[in-house]
Amino acid sequence: MDQEKTIRVPWKNWDDFTRWAQDFSLKQKVLGAFLGVAVFVGLLTVILGMRLARYTIIEEAQKKVSSDLSTAVFIVNSYKENLELKIRMIGGSDKIKDFVKTGDFPAIRNRLAMMNLENDLDFLAVVDSSGMLVAQAFQLESKSESLANIPVVKAALSGKSASGFRVSEIKKLIEDNPTLAQRFGASLPKEGMTLEAAYPVFQDSKLIAIIYGGILINNNHMIVERISQRLFKDQAYAEKEIGFVALFQGDKAISSSLRGSDKLPVTGFLMNQSLRDNVLKTGAIVIRSEKEFHDDYLTATEPIRDYDSMVIGAIQVATLERPILSVVDRLVGAFLIIALCGVILMGAISYFLVNWINRPLEQMLNAAKRAAEGDLTQEVPVVARDEIGQLAATFNLMIRNLAESRKKLEEWGSQLASKVADQTGQLDQAREQVERVKKLASLEKMADGMAHIMAHISDPLIDVPTGEGATLTSSRILMADPDSNVLEICERVLENDGFAVKTVQSASEALAELERELYDVIITDIEMPDIGGKDLLKEIKIRQPDILVILSASFKATEEAVETVKLGAYDYIPKPFGPHQILLMVYTALQTKLILAKTRREHADQRAETIFQQLPVAIALADDAHRVVYNNHAFLELASKESQEDVQGKSFRELFGIDPLDNVDESGGSQWLKLEKVGRTAKLYNFNLPEEDLRVLMLLDVTETVMKDQQADVFKTETINKAHQVIHEQMRVAQEIAGLLGETTAETKAALFELIKLAGEGGATR
Repeated sequence: MDQEKTIRVPWKNWDDFTRWAQDFSLKQKVLGAFLGVAVFVGLLTVILGMRLARYTIIEEAQKKVSSDLSTAVFIVNSYKENLELKIRMIGGSDKIKDFVKTGDFPAIRNRLAMMNLENDLDFLAVVDSSGMLVAQAFQLESKSESLANIPVVKAALSGKSASGFRVSEIKKLIEDNPTLAQRFGASLPKEGMTLEAAYPVFQDSKLIAIIYGGILINNNHMIVERISQRLFKDQAYAEKEIGFVALFQGDKAISSSLRGSDKLPVTGFLMNQSLRDNVLKTGAIVIRSEKEFHDDYLTATEPIRDYDSMVIGAIQVATLERPILSVVDRLVGAFLIIALCGVILMGAISYFLVNWINRPLEQMLNAAKRAAEGDLTQEVPVVARDEIGQLAATFNLMIRNLAESRKKLEEWGSQLASKVADQTGQLDQAREQVERVKKLASLEKMADGMAHIMAHISDPLIDVPTGEGATLTSSRILMADPDSNVLEICERVLENDGFAVKTVQSASEALAELERELYDVIITDIEMPDIGGKDLLKEIKIRQPDILVILSASFKATEEAVETVKLGAYDYIPKPFGPHQILLMVYTALQTKLILAKTRREHADQRAETIFQQLPVAIALADDAHRVVYNNHAFLELASKESQEDVQGKSFRELFGIDPLDNVDESGGSQWLKLEKVGRTAKLYNFNLPEEDLRVLMLLDVTETVMKDQQADVFKTETINKAHQVIHEQMRVAQEIAGLLGETTAETKAALFELIKLAGEGGATR
């Protein structure tokens, strides 16, 4: 059976392929099939993986730039709200109302100029109740002009505050504030975009004026720089800013965080035609790739509307695509390397497996060839108990049977050679036929065994189990998270441990709940849809300063969570978290709060004791027997004692020679005491402590005051006596003069006697 194999020319149709494949060995066919499947699966995995990775990364990048756009719009709206608040605070000033009421326009202008500088405004004015301009911050003389057609002023005239964007005439703004011309240099545009607000001023429920002011957006990069810092944090890729933010007036950029080679903000570039059609005309939000300044950016653009909801411009957030595509390229390279390693590994496994399966088959084939040549001494080694091993054992049994049969035939033939010599030719033919039949039978059995083996080749599957488990007081806990599933699980876990739990799904609901009820702990997601983590912490601490704030944060918000903890939050817990983690965090927070409260009480007691001991008034607590139970340092000084042991337990009579509580009204009051034993005079104040059955004595040392009063009385007595002598001398002189004149008037006598009487009363009183 040593026929030479001829390899056919590559196929042209399926039949040619099957005939071409027949010329290869079983080992080559199986190995080729395994490698073909491995290469096909590897290529398919690479293609699908690359597409899935690219789609996922681009989709996540689009979500990220959409989120960045929402953040940018939120910051712009916050600027608008802050401007409205500033105008409202200016309008709420009592000075403005007084100046308007009195018509003091120079004072109004001076006040506006000061408030304009304090609030970083570009223009500020007062409008009367009919819409006429009254005073401006930067103009000494305000021209008579009606501002009633300005939307925010019109809204304020109806009695409500308003704010919004508007396209204004640049020339008029520069006339109102000449410093604005410095922003534009030589190229002065015709129109500009302003962010403005107006607030009605009332006096006794009557509209008396409108405060109107705002800022010019053109070449004012404060808003876009803040947004860019919030979104990109000065990150760069290949020495280029990773992204920029731009504000458009119409289709022209008037403010941008993108910087040129001179490190100055780039403005004046135009929005492409497609964005103009979709954003400015239809008012749609567009997320797409754009070519800007020779670089590809992934941009998100949203229209800016004025107070009347008309589209007047747009805000755009752009991120470089190169960092995103570099991630895709790295993933593609990783997929290719993994696929190549997989093909190599699959090829090695296939080669080993095919050799392992094909080795006993080759042994049986060689043995069958030699048996066909007449060598029936061959035996195939049986190394396994599988189907191939059973086939090898069957093959060996067949060879042994053939050998025995041939031996028997040879013996029988030698014995009957002489008898059947004439039938030798027929016997040889019959033996050859039998051998052919046996060979065919052995080949048929071998083929059946191979089919049985190939039908029972399979791969096992393995399952991996998993498992988990976890459990103070009736503390009140507020839980805030936009995910209702998280709220439901946390509420069930915390309530099972005895906590009173309240759940909300937004920051506004949480803040409203904090205004209604007191809570010990608040657990909130740092990525609430309506407010940022730092601002939310600030609002929570305004409402309940002592509440413990626990933040839950996903991996991408970890940095913001750490910064928020530094600003005053208790701690943060990464998402996803388990029941035991949230319980441990709550128990730790409450324990910390208890320790802090205990420490504060101890410090308060220490401060109270220090203050009590340093009071200049002598204070003591007495029991029913009028003995000192507790006292301060001033009491020791009054009693002329050096230590607490010399005072406590002794009665007041032992210390001062008298008992201040003798004949004292139990309801309290004050009296003067002469403390003879210590040579001091004091004023006594006393009152009861009914809860402890003690009496409080406060002794004010007035010795120095009494001595000064006595000295003053002596001085007054001496003065009155001298006055009395002078008056008598004057009366004597007056009588002598009257005798010389021959008359003494009754009025003079009455006046002198009145002086004597007053002097005598004064002396008696003193």
